[in-house]
Amino acid sequence: MKQIRLAIKIVKTLVKDRIQYPGRLIMDLVAILMRCGILLILYWTVFKLNDGMINGSTFLFSAWSIFFYFSFSIMRYREISRVIMQDVQTGNVEVLFSKPISYLSYRMWWQIGSGIYSFFVITIVSTVGLMLLIGLPPTMTIGLFLPTFLLTFLLGSILSLLIYIIVGLLSFWIEDINPIFWMVDKAVMILGGSYLSVSLFPPLMYKIALYSPFGASQFVTHTVFTSWQSNWYQLVGIQLGWILALGLIVFVMFGKAKQNVSVNGG
Repeated sequence: MKQIRLAIKIVKTLVKDRIQYPGRLIMDLVAILMRCGILLILYWTVFKLNDGMINGSTFLFSAWSIFFYFSFSIMRYREISRVIMQDVQTGNVEVLFSKPISYLSYRMWWQIGSGIYSFFVITIVSTVGLMLLIGLPPTMTIGLFLPTFLLTFLLGSILSLLIYIIVGLLSFWIEDINPIFWMVDKAVMILGGSYLSVSLFPPLMYKIALYSPFGASQFVTHTVFTSWQSNWYQLVGIQLGWILALGLIVFVMFGKAKQNVSVNGG
């Protein structure tokens, strides 16, 4: 109960801060309009030049898939890696370790709280706008879509946090984790379907995206396609498998990290 109360307090405090100082909201809105908007215009042109069909997919499905990626990215889970690195470099981690709270739990909820307000506002507004502009795919109107979308969004959030926490924890052994962060982040972007919709992936690349943790963290981009109705439980199973595996890695790494802080006079 103590952990839950702390999590709610962190999220509420950060949401109130974002409402009072909407700078982050404006930045996120501009980013999604510039990056996602320009990309969708480009895709619309390419699909039009190819008679509206590429690799068995239409612009409508690809557009919503790409939009889901950019909407999910507003949560900024990737930033937790560098926050952990800054804690280690500044020594702040030693102070937080001495507090009667879980350091990783604190950092995870802080990351969720810092992005959730922008996510909800921009996603709702952008979803309505996209519906008015291009319409809804039929796959998004069936009863199965919403509950499975929310489930894979939740699991994708946990998996994304675990991936970037692992990168961040490396800062206990590596002074600068930025090169590793860049490689992992680019893998998530490519295999998650940021600039190339997963429906357009070549077979080998699609399999890598399907069975790697980087692609699995972005399975929300798969929910719009007709194949989701028949294989959603398999993809959710893949997410759960990676969550268990990476959760164990985080547990081991964090235990070693705490020993390092203690040994080095933390």
